[in-house]
Amino acid sequence: MAHRVLNPICSSALGCVLLVSVVGCEKLSEGVVREIEFPTHTPELAVTFLARPQADSLVARTHASAGILDSAGSQKVKEAEYTLVHSSGTTISWGGQEDWVSGLGHVLTDVDLALGTWSLTVEAPGFETATAEQTFPPLIDSAGSYAYTAEWLLVDSTTELDPYWSFASRVYELSLSLPDRAGEDDFFLLRSTRRLWMEPVPGESNASTWLESPIEDDPRMEWNRSLDGYLIQDVPGAQALESLPFEVYFEAWGEGPGDVEEMLAGKPGLELVALSPEAVLFYRRLDQLQGGGGPFFSEPVLAYSNISSGYGCFGLYTSTVVEPD
Repeated sequence: MAHRVLNPICSSALGCVLLVSVVGCEKLSEGVVREIEFPTHTPELAVTFLARPQADSLVARTHASAGILDSAGSQKVKEAEYTLVHSSGTTISWGGQEDWVSGLGHVLTDVDLALGTWSLTVEAPGFETATAEQTFPPLIDSAGSYAYTAEWLLVDSTTELDPYWSFASRVYELSLSLPDRAGEDDFFLLRSTRRLWMEPVPGESNASTWLESPIEDDPRMEWNRSLDGYLIQDVPGAQALESLPFEVYFEAWGEGPGDVEEMLAGKPGLELVALSPEAVLFYRRLDQLQGGGGPFFSEPVLAYSNISSGYGCFGLYTSTVVEPD
């Protein structure tokens, strides 16, 4: 099918003066019509699966890729079947349901994955098999061979207790140092697990934690909207992962003093994640695409994929809770 595309070629008045007459430039500024044939698109499996070693459940999603002329867009592949094979030979299979569980995707329950390398195979009727391979980053924790350190300082505390409506906040300065392996690319994510997106509702109790970086344009970290946290990257040849500064805001509100005090007895919920490099590339590119893909005249931003079909991502991660003593 041919499409008519308007391609303005006279964007500079000076260029028009140098090349053609004023009248000619006005005509060219109206555009030139060109016939462009869009290639035929063959649908392929587009797979997204991000996994951790242990979890109650993990969700895999598979869609059929769609061409630019397909008005229906990408569709769920409800018959997709998944197989994970560890380098030791352990095999795990799931999927194939007629529909995604609760509209989330194909759910793998009671997850217990060994560290090391896993290969993923996805099959569905009428599609070429999609494959990918990933290796877990080490287990990150406050002790062990892949340990982090966190120094917390409470810098502000506000409490407004009322018999009917109470509010309290705590502000911390956090200094975070992360493991740095020689000769390896280390990627991390720090995010809140108690983030709320709604405004406080009178009569309802709740708590929320959010992060900020006090250094503007810190080259070691960037906010990733898709993951709702700070992506942190090692810089080769430098001790860039030491003493990373953050400001942590922890708030609680409720009907009365008892509710708020109970919430503040808990800790700010932060999760520290060690990610495989491919997962980082996928979510960085996803943020770029959602943000418009860059300047108007820049090269188009293409979605990152480590799936054999060229669509989607298989990523692995480990994580731990970071909280004050």
